[in-house]
Amino acid sequence: MNFLKITLISIFLLVANALFSQNIITYNQLQKQEIDLLDIITKDSIYPLNLNIDGDLFKFGQIKPALSTIAIIKDKKDVYIQAMGTGKLYKIFKSNVGNYQLLKLDSTFFNGANFHAFTFSFHDTLFQLGGDGHWHIRGILTYFSPKTHEWELYTTNKQVNTFLSENYGLMVKMDYQNNKLYSTNSFIQSNFPATLNVESVDSTRELDIRSHSWQTLGKTSPELMSIINKNKTSIVDIGKFLIFQNYLEFYWLDFAHNRYGTLNAKTNNELKEIWLSLYTTNAPYKSFQFALGNTIYFIKLNNENELSYKTYTIPENAFNFENSKTIYTPVNPFWDGIVNHFEETMKYLIISLVSLGFLIYFIFKLSKRKKIPKQVADILNQNFFHSLSVVEKELLEVLYQHHLKGETISTKLINKIIGVQQKDVMTQNKTRSDYFIKINQKFKLATQKDTALIVKSRDTVDKRQYNYGLQDEFVKELGALLKN
Repeated sequence: MNFLKITLISIFLLVANALFSQNIITYNQLQKQEIDLLDIITKDSIYPLNLNIDGDLFKFGQIKPALSTIAIIKDKKDVYIQAMGTGKLYKIFKSNVGNYQLLKLDSTFFNGANFHAFTFSFHDTLFQLGGDGHWHIRGILTYFSPKTHEWELYTTNKQVNTFLSENYGLMVKMDYQNNKLYSTNSFIQSNFPATLNVESVDSTRELDIRSHSWQTLGKTSPELMSIINKNKTSIVDIGKFLIFQNYLEFYWLDFAHNRYGTLNAKTNNELKEIWLSLYTTNAPYKSFQFALGNTIYFIKLNNENELSYKTYTIPENAFNFENSKTIYTPVNPFWDGIVNHFEETMKYLIISLVSLGFLIYFIFKLSKRKKIPKQVADILNQNFFHSLSVVEKELLEVLYQHHLKGETISTKLINKIIGVQQKDVMTQNKTRSDYFIKINQKFKLATQKDTALIVKSRDTVDKRQYNYGLQDEFVKELGALLKN
């Protein structure tokens, strides 16, 4: 009884947590580096930000990601924190006295499938693309619903498997001006689940968020992929550009105009000086970078997790367009339209073809059955009847008479007819089964029918017992045989 009470109370608490957790403000004793980082981010009230950082350094109080990654998403002045690998979502508030508070927004128990996802804001809604977990790479887009307090599926015309990883040359960019999301490549898991091998698909893709539609723009430049994969690059989002680096060479990338190139020499040297002055040290440190507007923040944490940083504002003339190269080789628009249309309608085409195949098959079988003349059918039926033994004919006679009364024949009566009423149950069952199998085999061979003559069904009272009867479609023919 106590166990039942405890179980009911636990269920009640879980349900209550799911329903009301978004209304609970969690007060956190934040670490100094967390406060310093939030001070930088919250000073800006205009520009968006999506940033994945080390969850071992930035725990934000009670937030505990399963695999140590925290996503910070900024939508104008609103700042959100999510523990990657879970559905947990918090909103940051700053009190009048300068303290930060975390409001838990979600009521989900989701866990384990969105590590390394790309999380971003779009028109006051948080979205999340791809991610991995449970040995699987996701290809879906989800959004956080303030009504259900859950991450809901945002349907698109296809799935594009994507996850953020330093081991693969992936760059993802949200273009807020054109309502488009771009990625340099996606991934497939060859021979999954037999192996966990991951292969890169070198196609640049574009997602129109308003129309829920992905399209392939073309084959990603091998030279660009080589630059990305040569070194662990830092990537920051600046307006319509991505800024990334390979060693100490800084590049820009513009998906909307299909071009990329290096920053001019002056800007590149100034960025290099900041990098060397902040990160060239023998003392251990952790670092990451992000951008708010055109300003890049170079963050450094020393061995005591003390945060310091330097900034650099990218000037408008920093982009060298003259020597730019293409991100991807465009596909043939006509052929790509055919391929995309086929991909969208392929499942419906397959269903239609399968349905048509079944229809043709049944029409063929029906027409074949109808082609047998009545005289031939009578001969075949006579051949079947003459092939039966005396006991088999008696069984059919009893089955026929019971069928006319709307009854099935019981196993007791069958046992009496075939002479096994005094035998053990196993012998009775086997002998009955043998008789009916033989009769049905003779019927199919002699008459060229596909359907069995005798069928069995469970007894409505005693489910352990079977009753036997005749197929309705053969009763008239069988009656004519028995009368002759």
